[in-house]
Amino acid sequence: MSILDLRTVPSGTQIDADLALVGAGPAGLAIAREFAGTALKVVLIESGGIAFDPNVQKLNRVENVGDPNTRDAMSLQRGYTGDLAWLNDIPAFELRNRMVGGSTHTWVGKCAAFDDIDFDTRKWVPGSGWPLRRRDLTDVLDRAATLLNLGPNVYDKALYHRLASPPADIDLNDDLVRTFFWQFSQRPNSSEPLRFGDIARELTAKNVDILTHATVTRIGLEASGRRVEILDLKSLAGSEAAVHARTVVLCGGGIENARLLLASNDIAGSGIGNERDCVGRYLADHPRTVIARFEKDSLQDVAEHFGFYGLKHKRRTHFYLRGLALSPRLQVREGLLNCATYPVQMLAPNDPWLALKRFYSGKKRFRLDDLRTALAAPGGLAAGLHRRLVMKRGLPRQLTELRFDAMAEQRPNRDSRVTLSSVRDPLGTPLARVNWKIGWAETASIARLAELISAEFWRIGLPQPKLEQWVLDEDFKNAPFSDMAHPSCTTRMGDDPATSVVNRDARVHGVDGLYVAGSSVFTTPGHANPTLMILAMALRLADHLKTRLSASVR
Repeated sequence: MSILDLRTVPSGTQIDADLALVGAGPAGLAIAREFAGTALKVVLIESGGIAFDPNVQKLNRVENVGDPNTRDAMSLQRGYTGDLAWLNDIPAFELRNRMVGGSTHTWVGKCAAFDDIDFDTRKWVPGSGWPLRRRDLTDVLDRAATLLNLGPNVYDKALYHRLASPPADIDLNDDLVRTFFWQFSQRPNSSEPLRFGDIARELTAKNVDILTHATVTRIGLEASGRRVEILDLKSLAGSEAAVHARTVVLCGGGIENARLLLASNDIAGSGIGNERDCVGRYLADHPRTVIARFEKDSLQDVAEHFGFYGLKHKRRTHFYLRGLALSPRLQVREGLLNCATYPVQMLAPNDPWLALKRFYSGKKRFRLDDLRTALAAPGGLAAGLHRRLVMKRGLPRQLTELRFDAMAEQRPNRDSRVTLSSVRDPLGTPLARVNWKIGWAETASIARLAELISAEFWRIGLPQPKLEQWVLDEDFKNAPFSDMAHPSCTTRMGDDPATSVVNRDARVHGVDGLYVAGSSVFTTPGHANPTLMILAMALRLADHLKTRLSASVR
């Protein structure tokens, strides 16, 4: 594999490939990895470089005319803490990483698979219904989990018998709310999240090249409009090039995939794949909000039941975070959307494990005080390590706050969309104009989840949460939300071109050789963090392309 920099390539260079992947994030790298060592020439085209470049990140700018800015509520941060707290200040829909490895450079590794109900056609969710079933993705989900260094793809109570020390049975009514788990992708032998820059470095096959600092500004079609002819590339340094490929896959994410299709309008006047005015529509994210907080004297009682639980899988320990979700049966009965809530622990300055981390960081300031704090841990450090290493439980922490945050899927809404702005970026491409809409169904579903948690905790004798005021007042208009940088559904998958952009093979309707990967192809977004599903769909697409391209080579 060679890594080329467009800024150092002679301007006007023409590059030929069998497969061009636009974007070297998780989707693009996963597909490239599947083709490593084959007879096919693959080029990965990345807008950024190997390292973070603030000038390139400015190309993420959008014109935001929708939520959360338009809500009658105070703004809410995304909930990042610690070293990632700076991500809270990045404007909505601009939190993207233009660099090799994509947004895994600033994620926490949180993963879960979509539920069966997410794929169903639900009469109370107009526009729902994937052209696939959850069972169709079992193999690729397991392959994606392996790539992410995850444990078993189990996210409900069926996980209990695998855990070294499962949660106590607190007699929740599973017909109302059910246990839901998330797990976290990590680097091998590290507590750090997996970075797909590592995956790129492992791509040593001679048939795969990465072209950095190369932003695709136009997808050029043949005169018929039915096939891709060329990709125009530019760098911020002014150099230009072109790629000719038999097959092109857009892997640029929920905003950029739609933006590039819309901006490539010299042959297709309304944009590629947009004959039925679907490109950019149905924009979804995961509306996030706080629903409940617990008083200081009840924190530990709740944290004991909603924390981390571990298991051994393929000689590694994997930890799962326990939260709660609306049961599918309740969703059907009450016409609700899928949503879930998870615990967020705010650590106290005197948390012994935080102090120990500071002590070993090598910083001289307060080192002795940090050591004293760590040694004064209730029960001692040995008891905490026994809990972690033997019981496979989360460490006992000193907390200032325990709250429950919630994320919901979104009901498909054609008016929630990405279009083109009249303002252009430094490369001459129109900015994405983002009009994200949060509907009453999302807010009502999250409020219902909050009410049920309060009622169930009272029934089983757990401490009562303090519900947020907007929940108590049923003031849905003033519910504060943030985006979670999970834009999706803008090039959604479906069999009907009137309501979708790509078919079940992820090919753009009516355009041979042009495919889309990533969250933009989701028909509906579920409530789960999207990376595991993005990779599963990317691997499924890679399987399809292997068959198609291998046949054409023969």
